[in-house]
Formats: sequence, C-alpha cells, structure tokens
Amino acid sequence: MTYLSWAAMHEGATDQAYFDIVIPLLMEDLVRARGVRNVTVPLASAIDLGKSSRAVADVAEELCRERDAFHIAFIHADTGGRALEANMGHRSEAYRHAAFELCGFPLERCVIIAPRHETEAWMLADREAVGGALGYNGDLGALGLPADAREAERLVDPKATLNRAISEVRGRRSPPDVHQIIPAIAQRQRLDRLRASASFRRFEDELARAMIGLGCIQ
Repeated sequence: MTYLSWAAMHEGATDQAYFDIVIPLLMEDLVRARGVRNVTVPLASAIDLGKSSRAVADVAEELCRERDAFHIAFIHADTGGRALEANMGHRSEAYRHAAFELCGFPLERCVIIAPRHETEAWMLADREAVGGALGYNGDLGALGLPADAREAERLVDPKATLNRAISEVRGRRSPPDVHQIIPAIAQRQRLDRLRASASFRRFEDELARAMIGLGCIQ
C-alpha cells in the first residue's frame, strides 16, 4: 500500500479552494484507470508551500526542507495573456529547477498547474457543474457560461464571466461567498469535460509522468 502524499503552492485562496478538490480527484481517477498497485490518495495536502514567501529561492528551500512529507509538489500559476503566459511558464519552471539544484528533488515530481488564462477557465469547462453549484436549473447559456472547455479557454477574463453568472443567479445586493461556491463547482465537475481543455491535459500529462515515476500507475 502506497500513501501518495502531496504538497502545493497556490496563487491565492480561491485557487486553493478549487485545487484542493481537483488534485486528489484527478489522482484517484488515474489510480483507478491505470494503477499498478494499491494507492491511497489523501484529500488534503501535506504542506502548503509558499505561505510565508513565494520567492523562488524561498519556496525551493521550503520544498527541500519538507520533502520527506510528500511525494509530489504542485506549483500553480495563472497564465493570463500571451506575455504573462510566457513569464509565468518561465517562473513555474524556475521553482522546480531551483528545488532540483538545491536538493535533487526530481523535476518530474514538481508538477506545474497552469490554466489558460485563469483558474476560472477550468471551473467553466463544465457549465452544468457551475449551474448545479449555484442551484440554477435554467438556461446556462443565458448566464453567459461557455458551452465547453475549449470555449472557456478562449475567454479573455474567465473570472469576470463566472462572477457575472454568480451575481445573475444569487443577486448583486449580497455577494455570495465565493469560497463556498468554488468547492461546490469542483465537487461536481466531470473529468471528461475538463480533459477537453488543452491546458488541463498538459497538467494531467505532467501528473501522470510523476505517478509513473513513483510506480503508482502505468
């Protein structure tokens, strides 16, 4: 039996509320579909990286110091526009290369999470999940929600799209607690819908390589 622990660094609290559900959900799915031995995936991260400082050197030092507590480290960075996307990709790579240079932490076990353009693009990949989280049974297209993951990835500002839908359903006078809605969306999402997103497939491919290297899946 392998206890496949993990650590993560997030851009913000909203992102953490989402990925704390999606990460173990995807890991469990990969184990079910491709597992070669019994693996237990914890629902919570062993370490939240970058809490005190998100500087590359500081996160690498923290990752190396705590490395015995987890098998896989997740580094999250929204990509934004094209220029920001290039910079974020470079910065994300910098974290794992710094950890490798500092303590030899395997590059493939430092998995990059880089939704296009924001995490909300993945949340909107399954609009039925959004509607369910909001308790909305009407026309989802009328809320301005994208039809699928490909359309969601083309949105310039997916965060604004999601916020408009939330305000339309829940009302503008008393803003809803997003930290409650985001986990509700994540819990309802279907991985086959998410896999239509190119950036999500890249994330899954990186995670699968890490789990193959650990002997958990084939």
